[in-house]
Amino acid sequence: MEETKNEVAATPSTGEKISKRNFIMFPLGTLGRDFLYNFFNGYLLSFCVLTKHLNVAQFTAITFIIVAARIFDAFNDPIMGGIVENTRTKWGKYKPWQLIGCVLTAGVIIALFNIPADGWGFIGLIAAMYFLFSITFTMNDISYWGMMPTLTSDPHDRDKLMSFTQIIVAIGGGSAGLIVPTLTAGDMAIGGNAQTGYGVLAIVAAVLMCGFQLFTILGVKEKPLPKNLVKTPPMKLKDMFRVLFKNDQLMWCALVMLLFNVGTNVVGGGLGMMYVYFEFGYSGMLWTVFGVGYAVISVVFTLIYPWLAKKYGRDKILYSCGIAIIAGYALMMILGLTVPNTLLFEVLGMKITLRFVLMFLAYTVAGWGGGFYMIMVINMANTVEYNEHRTGKRDEGLIFSLRPFTAKMGSALMQGLVSLVYVIAGVLTYTNKLTDIDRGLGGGETYESVIAQVPEDSKIKLLVFTCVIPMVFLAIALIVYKKKCFLNEAKMAEMVAAIEERKKAEGQESPETIQVNEAE
Repeated sequence: MEETKNEVAATPSTGEKISKRNFIMFPLGTLGRDFLYNFFNGYLLSFCVLTKHLNVAQFTAITFIIVAARIFDAFNDPIMGGIVENTRTKWGKYKPWQLIGCVLTAGVIIALFNIPADGWGFIGLIAAMYFLFSITFTMNDISYWGMMPTLTSDPHDRDKLMSFTQIIVAIGGGSAGLIVPTLTAGDMAIGGNAQTGYGVLAIVAAVLMCGFQLFTILGVKEKPLPKNLVKTPPMKLKDMFRVLFKNDQLMWCALVMLLFNVGTNVVGGGLGMMYVYFEFGYSGMLWTVFGVGYAVISVVFTLIYPWLAKKYGRDKILYSCGIAIIAGYALMMILGLTVPNTLLFEVLGMKITLRFVLMFLAYTVAGWGGGFYMIMVINMANTVEYNEHRTGKRDEGLIFSLRPFTAKMGSALMQGLVSLVYVIAGVLTYTNKLTDIDRGLGGGETYESVIAQVPEDSKIKLLVFTCVIPMVFLAIALIVYKKKCFLNEAKMAEMVAAIEERKKAEGQESPETIQVNEAE
């Protein structure tokens, strides 16, 4: 097995090819989804601490709600995956849930960020809306990503489709990262305060999600269900979990993705932004600028990934991503602790210091590691063929339900870690003062005067946790991947060929033949 693992195979294209129409329409559908998801997942905690005056008990309750809802959401994913697998309609098994999910999610997001509430009333609102979001977004998410492995089984086509989709994911999620901080924090906030900024952007996110999902719902030509599957009885719950747990490669891929999600998302989930605000100034534009290099290098990686994968193989590229994350954050921590915060220049009201510039460059290095997740999604897609090779069944929707499961379970653990660090660093003391200023209750204080009150000890704690957490989690992820995951290009080509031979021996028609016959 180790020989196969290390082999970089220049394998010929095998399996079903993807149409140009599907190649374009499927990725476009996720632009608005990822803007909304990053807006919600990346900035909900910031919305809470920067627009509400919270005591420790209320903040603890919010943390508990977010973690509990995320865990519920994660375990709900395989169940939703089974529901999708059992769906039999003339519109297919994916599109009905995509449409229902995006419309309901839009309503939940608008309500959560726009219904006025404070104190324990806000705690009740966030509990209700968060659990509703867990259900509605899952409907859309499972059905969207479950469709992806059905569009092509050709390894090179799958790499290209995933690369293009990831570009759109980066544009959607990256746009949220660029726009949300700038328009919700500091002097450039919409309406002059964070509450109005978040409310307006929630409406924008809802419209974008529904609008772009129509590209997939109306534009993708989904393969008709095989006639033998239409009459297949629904899968029982115990059978769903049996399918998942017996697919060892799926389980190891899910663990690696979970480690990645927890380790890297603490930065964008609140720690990195709060450190920048406390260290360099309360301006959303500063956090936006800090992340530009990271975003650019991530997009560059995505654009050249198909070429890199073909030349070097997925394994080597994945290792380079993991090493870039560890090295980037290690360098960022060292620079943050040793380089003086000497002012270099001012632009658009932002004070750019030597420490800021050097840490920006270190964070840019870590941006290469953003491709780690994309490669792991491809590896998870490959476990569909692995499942078919071993059992004769694909079960795409059920298997791909583990992708959002890892994202949501990772988000739950991430939010718990971020909240814990906020408490350790004493963040609430200063975010409450910033909220008071937004509401005109600052008593003459300014954003700058509040930030000046943050002790050096709090900033150091934020920096160390921001950097050490991703370094540790990625190191463990790389070890697990090296020891347990083996579905590289050569193994995939071998499995797809064996599946096709088995189908021929059993007298089954290939997907291409079915489509030609139906067209005639």
